[in-house]
Formats: sequence, C-alpha cells, structure tokens
Amino acid sequence: MGELSRQSEESFPSVHRIHAVTALIHVHTTLSDGRASVEEVARTAAASGVEVVVLTDHDRSLAGPRWVEGVLLVAGSEASPRHNHLILVGGGRPPARPPEEDPEGDMAAELARARAAGAWTALAHPLDPALPLVSSSRSFVALDLAAGVEADGLELWNAMSAFKRGLDSPWLGLGRVLMPGRYLAGPDPVVLALWDTVGRRRCWPAFAGADAHGFSSGRAWLPVRIYSYRRHMRLLTTGLWLERPFTGRAEADQELVISALRAGRAYCVLGRARGFTCRLRGPEGRVWLPGAELAYRPGLEVEVELPARGWARLVCHGRPVVQGWGRRFRWPVEGPGVWRLEVFRRRWPGGLRPWIYCNPFYLREG
Repeated sequence: MGELSRQSEESFPSVHRIHAVTALIHVHTTLSDGRASVEEVARTAAASGVEVVVLTDHDRSLAGPRWVEGVLLVAGSEASPRHNHLILVGGGRPPARPPEEDPEGDMAAELARARAAGAWTALAHPLDPALPLVSSSRSFVALDLAAGVEADGLELWNAMSAFKRGLDSPWLGLGRVLMPGRYLAGPDPVVLALWDTVGRRRCWPAFAGADAHGFSSGRAWLPVRIYSYRRHMRLLTTGLWLERPFTGRAEADQELVISALRAGRAYCVLGRARGFTCRLRGPEGRVWLPGAELAYRPGLEVEVELPARGWARLVCHGRPVVQGWGRRFRWPVEGPGVWRLEVFRRRWPGGLRPWIYCNPFYLREG
C-alpha cells in the first residue's frame, strides 16, 4: 500500500469543527488577459459571498497573497505555452520558460520549475475543446498526459471547457450563455476516467476551475460577456474544508487553502452547495473527510448530507455502486477502491443536471 496521505490512518483531528469556505479558482485579471483588475475581482467576490479567489494570470502572479475587501486573494499563475497548461498555487516565482523550449509546452520541464519554486501544481483543462461553431476558436489540451498526471492535482471541471464541449447548436449556445446553471456540461467523461485511473495508484485531488476572463462574445450583435466575473462567482466554484478558520494573516491563510487542496478536502460544485457534507465513518466512530487514504476494513460507511434534495450516487473506480434521491444518505462501503460521490439535481428546463463532484476516499488493500 505504501505511504498513506496525511489524513491516512489518523482521522481528521477536528472533523466536527471544520471551516467550510467557497473558493473561485483559476481567475485571470488585467495582469494578463483578464478584463478586471485584482481589486475589482475582490469586490465582486465579496458581493457574491466568495471567500477565496485563486488568481492565475498567464505566466505571472501577485507578489504574494493578500486580503482585499474581506476576500483572500491567493497568489497563483497559469503556465501557458501553446498547450500543456499548469495551474501553480503558492511558492515563489518559477524561472522563465527558456526560448529554446518546445512552444507546444514541455510538461515535465514546467513541473520541475514549479516544484523548484515550491508551488502546488495542477493539470489545467486537460481536454479543452475548440468551439465547434466558430472556425477561429482554438483548443488548449494536455498533449503530454504521461507527465501531466504527475501534477499534484487536477482541474476536473473547467467552466470554459464545459461551455464549449458539445456546443453544436446555436440554441444550446444561447442556453449556456443565458442559463449556464441549467445547460453547462459536466466534467468530460474522459477526464473523469483519467481521475479514477490515477486514483488507483495515488491520491490525485481535484477542484473546479472558472477560467474567468470576463470575455465579451466578440460579436457586435451579442453584447454579453461569456461569462462576467459576477456570473463566474455563482457558476463553477470549489468548496474547501479548512483545518481552522482564517487568521487574517494572508500568508498563513493561503497555506490553509493550499493544505485543503493538497489533502483533497474539496468538492466541485455548479452553483452553490453550502451545508454539503460528505464523510467516511468507521465502526469505532472515527471520521475521515474526502481525500483521505486508508486501509479498507469492514464496517466503513459514507455519510452524505445535501443542502437540497438531489440524485446522489456512490461511485467506485468509475462505476456507480448505489444511488438514490433525497437529502441524506448513509451507504456501506463494501471493499477497497477509489470511492467518490456524484450529485445531480433537476433544473428546469435542462432536466437532471450535474451539481457536485466530491474528491474520493482512497481505500487501499490492507
């Protein structure tokens, strides 16, 4: 089984006193190609109830984290060659990309530079498609997945990739512009399969990415932004379970956020899901949060509470094992595996829509 993760055989020390926050991850500002300043993004987040924003401008970052308008701005960046993008969070500024490096992107070299700078890394939008209806649209994909899966984490659900995926009808495009919560695509099934596969050999924590730029439609006859920063704040966010409340000291609070991402104490959500809980309980009463890696033993149960009724299913190695409609669930875990939760809810007129994708419990052979 090898060395287990930090949560491992020690249950989370303060699971009954965890501090839940909403984070918007993967945000661009006027430091690169975004349409709003850092301060404007912070004000929008504060007005929208988002406590954490992870800024990821292309190949540049803030000098360090800061608190602005009551919002923690986490210093990150997006390593952005032509393809093979990486999200970097925390750490120092990596060395510049050498001019002789492959312009398509050298994933292994990017990872080495990021780790040398002490950053937490994540594979960004690994299967970002071009818009089928726009001939000039470009894709941004991970060409070197063999190296990409060695990143510390995974951007499982990217808002702009989800906007573009399968967009083969102007009417569907209109629905995704005007009512994205009802029409936005869920995570790409191939990325989900990759996540499940990597999880068999190691923990691979995932999160949702906004990829927020505040872009306009680019068409004079459609004067809307796809999507505004305000829209992003209520679209794809990441719920984080922190070890303790924020201190007000930006450096220390950034470390709380990175620690939660690293440990997988996180879930991806379309819309909001305040009050959502997902725990693994042992027969002796010990409790673990998502992201935990431990030896399987009989008597383990997954406990789920949703803020509203939904269709939930417990998945092992990518296959649904048990499912049901409601708000509260308690399901036995019958064997080792990568066990994770998916939740859907009915949204008229889109029907049953993806809502929550939670990081797994990694239950290994004893």
